[in-house]
Amino acid sequence: MAVYFDPAPNSLDLAWTREGPNFWSEGEGEVMTALGEVSDWSWPKAYWPKGWDAKTRGSYEEYLPTWDETAQMDAFAANFNLQRSPDQPWQTSSAMFNSLPVEPKEILVVKSSSSGSYASLCRDSRTADVVAFDAEWVPDFGYGSDNPISVLQLAFPASRRVYVVQLGPLGKQLPQEVKLMLVNPDVLKVGFAVNYKDAQKLIRTGIAVTQGSVVDVRERCASTMGLAWGAEQSLSLRRAAGALLNCELLKDKKCACSDWSSEQLTPEQVHYAALDAWVALRLYYLLH
Repeated sequence: MAVYFDPAPNSLDLAWTREGPNFWSEGEGEVMTALGEVSDWSWPKAYWPKGWDAKTRGSYEEYLPTWDETAQMDAFAANFNLQRSPDQPWQTSSAMFNSLPVEPKEILVVKSSSSGSYASLCRDSRTADVVAFDAEWVPDFGYGSDNPISVLQLAFPASRRVYVVQLGPLGKQLPQEVKLMLVNPDVLKVGFAVNYKDAQKLIRTGIAVTQGSVVDVRERCASTMGLAWGAEQSLSLRRAAGALLNCELLKDKKCACSDWSSEQLTPEQVHYAALDAWVALRLYYLLH
């Protein structure tokens, strides 16, 4: 697995091996990984963060000519249904699962719009059919604290890359291609335990995602593991990875509770964040 911090735009065809250097830096950093294969879905509506008017939604609506309705998200998970419906199609692909390595081929940190990792993220987002995601934010320790997302992780199966996107250095704006991918109902978004807290944080941060195009794999993991109904609420990604993927996912509490808003993430933070999205992707292809 190679981890890149701020590669130049023309540098991403370099060959790296696990035995070679783990990091390459050309200033301030970025990292990446990818996904990409699946689906012929169609969903009737998009949900926008509260307060988005027609002008704000302009470019999105232009991209979504078949959606005849839009609605505001005025209360976190209540109007942001990330749970699987009984008739929702599950992608089954043992071939894809077998082709995915235990760790991503590349991790790219994205924190500059002029970097090679930013350009690569835009390319992967334009062609993705499936993307796994996760998010990190500064821990809400204080009463009433509700910090927005600081880091968004996106894993693509086709390129086998994971992108660790730092929103702060990007002016809290995702690339346009990523925004369009997230609201595109034909792109499946996969996550682990994203149906509640992550959903709230997406809304809090102003990141729009199409209703019905998100699959939370935790429920399927719990069912496969034979857990009692309702027990999935306490199922951790580490436990699911150990039981179903036979791999040990190290979840350092100190890293989990670290400052995700820092402009310069540590290698430990980058690796921790990237694996959360990558493991969710592998679980999806294993079980569906």
